[in-house]
Formats: sequence, C-alpha cells, structure tokens
Amino acid sequence: MSTCGFIDSGTERIYFECWGDGDEAVILGHGMGGSHAVWYQQVAFLAPRYRVVTWDQRGFGRSTRITGDIGPVPSVGDMARLLDHLDIDRAHIVGQSMGGWSALGFAIDHPDRTISLVLADTTAGIFTPQIRRTLDDYGREIAAGPPTDRLALGLHPAIGSQLLDEDPAHSFLYTQLGSLTEPPPPMEIIPLLMTTDHTDRAAQVKARTLFVVGERDPIFPPPLIESAAGFIDGSEVAVVENTGHSPYFERPARWNDIVAGFLRQSSL
Repeated sequence: MSTCGFIDSGTERIYFECWGDGDEAVILGHGMGGSHAVWYQQVAFLAPRYRVVTWDQRGFGRSTRITGDIGPVPSVGDMARLLDHLDIDRAHIVGQSMGGWSALGFAIDHPDRTISLVLADTTAGIFTPQIRRTLDDYGREIAAGPPTDRLALGLHPAIGSQLLDEDPAHSFLYTQLGSLTEPPPPMEIIPLLMTTDHTDRAAQVKARTLFVVGERDPIFPPPLIESAAGFIDGSEVAVVENTGHSPYFERPARWNDIVAGFLRQSSL
C-alpha cells in the first residue's frame, strides 16, 4: 500500500510518501543534498516489514518555502504533523546529515512517539569545540568551492570517491536527483544548523539510539561521531567501511543490514 501527497503545516505544504503496511513505521529524513527521492534503496528494502515514510523538508523537493521559515526547528513540528496525518502514534526516526538535527530534536521533544533513533553521518546538533570547528571549516570550504553542477561528472561532496570509481553511473544518479529541484543553498542552511544546538538536551533522549557513519566521511568522520554519541546514554556507533558521507546511497546493502538489525532489536 502506498500514500503520497501533501500536508499543510502552517503556511507551508509538506510533501510525503508512505510505503508498506507494517505494524511499525520508519520515517526517513534526508540531508542537505537530497529529498524524499534519495531513499529509494531503503524504501524497497524496508517496506515489506514497515510503513516507510519519506518526506521533503521545507524548501526541498516538492515542499514549499513560502514564509522562509526553514531549517531543523520548524521541521520537528512538520514531522509531528505528518505522523498525525498518517495516524502514526510512534515511529523509528532516521535522520541523514542535516536531517539528523530535526530527528534528534523530534526524539527530545516527542519521546513518547520515538521508538528508536538512527542518526546517520550527523552530529545532529550536538556540539563540541572540534565539531563546531569542523562545521565552520566545511562552511568556508563550500563557500569557496565551485557549485556542485560545475564539478566533474558524478562528483559530489556528499558521495565518496570510491563510488565514483566503482560505479560512476550510480554516483551520477545522486547529482541528478539533486538537480530536480532548487533547494536552499548550503550557505543558507549551514548557519541554521550551527545555531540549532541540542548539546545540553541530548541526554534527555530515552529511545535506543544508533549513530551510523561512513568510514571515510570527510564532513563528520568517525571520531567526531564517537564524541557526539557520548552525549546520549547507551547510544551505539556503527561504521560502514569504504564509504564517504552517504553510506545509505553508496553501500545500501550494508547500511540497510545495519539499520534493519537495529530496528528489529529496538522493537523487542
């Protein structure tokens, strides 16, 4: 069973898709370079067991940005309204990169609605001095570098170079998915991430939590993820070998196995 459409969230329209009819739901939140469409390899894998919800954050994909109120803070409310619309009381919450900020915010604000939390290649608004320096450096690098549409065929900062070497068509697909819409530019989003700080509230998370990260993630390398994980009691860290910032896209079979195993254990 599938459901696709829009919900009204304030003055904005939020696009979503819901696939499968399992007893439990999984909501997948995309990163800065993506939209609902990037999760196609996870939807196909998870939908036989779960209700899988993908959605576009404000200004991304098919969702609107009429007011200009975008970023992780309003996204938490959008997620809650989306679950209400779909009559989903509780869900496994997954956030990739930028999507981790709103995923963690949701788990903090709505503990009774969060079965488990998966934070993929993200520090999710948890800041140490090193994490803050890394994000500052990344922002400067993005500002100084060429736009992604001027990079070599298939090259994208969110995709590891090994995928480009091994499967250039698949790597190129990521850039094409991102070209279907005109999302907010990184230099508009990064300051919103820098000022959305969950550090002091991260310990409030009660749901079982998994951080999963690419071994060669140039933005959030494993040591940074380990430091962020220390702020959530009992959280686990899984490293996906030979991947960059988007293991869910680069090595979907391995990423899916790790996350599906975690979801099953969290349902016990």
